[in-house]
Amino acid sequence: MPRKRSPEKDIEIIATAYLAAQGKRNKQISEELDISEVAVARNLIEARQKYLRTELTFLRKRVGPAMMRKVEQRLTHKPLLEKLNKLAEHKQHACKLTLRVFCCGHCKDDRARMEKLGEIAAPLVRTLLRRSASCGLTWGGMLEAVVAALSALPYPKPWTGEPIEFIPLSGEPLGRERRRYSSSSLARELGAAVNGPTYEAPSLAMVPAFIPDGFEAEERAGVRKLIELVKDYLDIFGHYQGANPSSRRARRAIPKAEELDMILTSVGSSDRPLGFGRGVLFEKMSVHYHDLSAMLAAEVGGVCIPHDNLTRVQDEQLDIVRESWTGLRIEHLQKCAQRGVDPLTGPPGVVVVSGGTKRATAIRELVSQGLINYLIIDEVLAAELEATLP
Repeated sequence: MPRKRSPEKDIEIIATAYLAAQGKRNKQISEELDISEVAVARNLIEARQKYLRTELTFLRKRVGPAMMRKVEQRLTHKPLLEKLNKLAEHKQHACKLTLRVFCCGHCKDDRARMEKLGEIAAPLVRTLLRRSASCGLTWGGMLEAVVAALSALPYPKPWTGEPIEFIPLSGEPLGRERRRYSSSSLARELGAAVNGPTYEAPSLAMVPAFIPDGFEAEERAGVRKLIELVKDYLDIFGHYQGANPSSRRARRAIPKAEELDMILTSVGSSDRPLGFGRGVLFEKMSVHYHDLSAMLAAEVGGVCIPHDNLTRVQDEQLDIVRESWTGLRIEHLQKCAQRGVDPLTGPPGVVVVSGGTKRATAIRELVSQGLINYLIIDEVLAAELEATLP
């Protein structure tokens, strides 16, 4: 009759599994638990059956580039991918799009769809993050769902040998919006999930997303001066473009927003540009929101891309909005997209995660301008894109 095992042995096995999951080697575990390395090895054999999950790692180096391209094509919605890439080629953009379409099935509402897509897309986003030294984040419910799903993945921290830097790319809308949707909140949460709880991401929590044009010139200059007292803002964006030349020369480093390996963002519905980032500050603007909606072909992370053939008055109104915005600019998107021109190696570039309806027009415009490297969408948005592409 087999001898009954003591409760203390169960505690020892579970403790061994717990320390192993933190990345500790057998020797370190043996010293911490005051047992032999042979006992550690035996404990791990039993722990793997009940308390540990084995992580599968894809050995990309063993697969040649040509074969890897065929594998990527197999995993994409190929006819739609070809149509989207033709859009970029038509405008002579070198950026080749990588597309992944995930099936979310029936969802009761947009929030449920975001959570489902975030959960399914999280392993792919993790793979892209591990190729990055720095990642900028915009804001919103879709990104919050992605970050929550990434935080729930069962991988020990840190994910990489060197910490990945997470950069917020927008100030605060100063409204009733959920704070966890803000750029700074998402950068902080994802940074801790990837690098460990001691990681501190930069923050733009003291920076307003907009400076309303209803302020007098002196008041706007004062707000700008106050914003530039936030060190993280200067590190990310540098001095305001309208600052005097001596101020621009004084900065010691290239702004982080200009050297990002990856920008993780989403695209909202066409009838709600700026979405979460608009906040109550936009209500103080001289440009009415419905007028702005009519001007834009696309908006991503606060970057407004207009329709062709705007009137002179509309151009002036759009310039007011751009001048008032304190966050991400189109040149940052362009530089990041240029860094992600190789879909198999190197930085991922601009990664867009989006799903649902009323987003196809914006996606098409961004692709045609070469501003997306990885497009991760659900089957609903894929069908809408298919229907609107020639």
